[in-house]
Amino acid sequence: MRKSFLYKADPRLKLILMLIYTIAFFCPVSALRYGLLLAPILAAGFITCGWKSFLSVFKLILPLLVLTAALTPFFSGIYETIRIIIRFIGITALFFLYFKTTEQDEFIQALRFFGMPYRFALVISISTSYIPLLLDTYHDAASAHKLRYTENCPAVSRWNFTARFRAILPVLASVLIQAIKNIPTLAMVLEIRGVGKAKPTVFRPIQCETPLYKQFLLYFLPITVIILILVIYAA
Repeated sequence: MRKSFLYKADPRLKLILMLIYTIAFFCPVSALRYGLLLAPILAAGFITCGWKSFLSVFKLILPLLVLTAALTPFFSGIYETIRIIIRFIGITALFFLYFKTTEQDEFIQALRFFGMPYRFALVISISTSYIPLLLDTYHDAASAHKLRYTENCPAVSRWNFTARFRAILPVLASVLIQAIKNIPTLAMVLEIRGVGKAKPTVFRPIQCETPLYKQFLLYFLPITVIILILVIYAA
């Protein structure tokens, strides 16, 4: 999967294309045209990530989709409900594919290329690094606490929110302690990166196996033209 073209594509072109696609999903076009916009995204996701990994991301928005399907028809009708659901699926798939196929440093390099200030890029870099790290730490801490349970421990009902909140407090405490332990490491990394200096160090230049103009002609320009045709000549 790592050899897929999306992994090797220029992160700047992918970022622009993702923004164009996102804007297209908010244009007042028919549900059929939304479906035509969504089809290549789903195809790219299945080819790049595999169907199991790609479909797993939609479990996160499944409650939102169910709620939309249940409530929206009373206000806007079934047709509008389908459009909103396709829009949610399309935007979710877009962002998932981008961050799945783009390394963190490549994403920051793309932002810096478009003129984002160094400090803002640094904040995004730290955020994108620490959120997955804290999630992994939380899962590890929860698994470690489960190993301490015995058969004599009373089972907690899923509807007993007070008991579930009390049970999660030790896990959150473990995550907080681990996060505090990582502060010296983060401080040393920021010092090495030159934070606070007049001229902080910069990321290495963006390097792609395929020349930028070939990527622009092979996939960026054709996809952009198709999007414009679907949006401008809306039914």
